[in-house]
Amino acid sequence: MRGRAAAVVVGLALAVGGCAGTAPAGDGLTEPRRSSGSPEVHPSWESCGAATSETEVYLSGSQEALLLPSLDEGFQPVAAVVCRVVPQRRPNGGEDLVAVEERADDVAALVLSLRLPDQKSTESACTLELPFVPWLALLDAQGRWVRPGVPTDVCGKPRQEFRTAYDQLPAERVTTRVLREIESDEAVASGCSQQWADMVWVTGQFGGGQDTTPGVLPADDADVRVCVYQVPESEQGGGKPAGDFQSGGELAAGKWTAVKRELTAAGPAAACPTPASRFAVLHLPIGFVYVEADGCRRALVEAGTGPSALRQGTARLTSLLFDQ
Repeated sequence: MRGRAAAVVVGLALAVGGCAGTAPAGDGLTEPRRSSGSPEVHPSWESCGAATSETEVYLSGSQEALLLPSLDEGFQPVAAVVCRVVPQRRPNGGEDLVAVEERADDVAALVLSLRLPDQKSTESACTLELPFVPWLALLDAQGRWVRPGVPTDVCGKPRQEFRTAYDQLPAERVTTRVLREIESDEAVASGCSQQWADMVWVTGQFGGGQDTTPGVLPADDADVRVCVYQVPESEQGGGKPAGDFQSGGELAAGKWTAVKRELTAAGPAAACPTPASRFAVLHLPIGFVYVEADGCRRALVEAGTGPSALRQGTARLTSLLFDQ
């Protein structure tokens, strides 16, 4: 994910899930299940953080809005608040996951769209993508607030009138709160990802790479990047351990020559019951090489078009990549 600048206009997106097919309306996937009654009126608005949770906004809040009670004439909104969880790029290149609260005071078009009824299902075919709907609150002149239901079309998705009104909502950012780091400045500067899977362990656990010959490694003057990852103890030995970025950068030509020599001379690796606490990923012009810093010190060579091959590393190979 990449960072996004603060926007005055809030955009409505669709999160696609299984969009390769279609389904007839009325097949149980598209029938609306709208709750009856009126939206619950809360006494006063405090903040997005007080009203909801990161998980609800990020994962489940959108779908719930399609089932909430419809907005009726008993509540007269004068403003709207949108709660979002989005990635945001830092000035030095890193990226955070942030909770954003936005407010709009010109809500006439939005309110009209929210008071539209659900459309009845038809026999028309419907696409299978799951709609993303914002976590939206409406405020009245007394400061009370409700979460309105979003009206649905014949396929059980947000009506186009709502999509248009929401897309044109002039919302201004009120607060931004950092939830957690997605990508560090150091990882970005090094050209490495913040996390990477320990593919040596994964391949070994499934018995891969045991009886194969490595592909041809690139020339001595090839551009090779090395990224070193630390595997948390809780991840070690799992099905696909994830390592966190520790260090990285371009590998000097002379050092790549020495690494290449060690890899070329390495023999097949035996089965290993001991997971590594650190590993390196060498990004080749075509392919990768993974090297364990400890554990059984194996290497996984995925060079060029050759098959994956597990080889037994050496103390010299470990020193070249991990002794800084």
